[in-house]
Amino acid sequence: MVKLLKPGRVVVVLNGRMAGKKGVVVSTSEGTKERHFCYCLVAGIEKAPLRVSKRMSTTKVQKRMRPKAFIRYINVRHLMPTRYTVSNDFDVKALAPEASLEDSAMRKSAKKALANIFYEKFMNPVNEKAGKVSKDVLFLRKKLRF
Repeated sequence: MVKLLKPGRVVVVLNGRMAGKKGVVVSTSEGTKERHFCYCLVAGIEKAPLRVSKRMSTTKVQKRMRPKAFIRYINVRHLMPTRYTVSNDFDVKALAPEASLEDSAMRKSAKKALANIFYEKFMNPVNEKAGKVSKDVLFLRKKLRF
């Protein structure tokens, strides 16, 4: 069977607090002593950027355009892979190193750094190699509607 949850795959979280949110698989594991199940380290968007209009002030526009990020270990059974991969657009391994999740202060700084990476990519979704707008990043940016 082909392994779908490779690093760079865009997934939708199905269960838990982040249910319905989109994320990117950073790494996968078959299980450890701490977690006796297959899991993925997922870096994703907790709050997608909101719509803006011309009437809004610049500070309000900046505040509404900021995504809020999350970093989590999630059971493989609670993830649904999509057809999108962002491996060409992001340096997936640098999104959320596993060492940054050890204590709460490092986790908080990693979330801020991740939110900045997502913000920069959302503002400029053009892929450097292809020279076209990346549909994968556009899908990741939009709120999931169903």
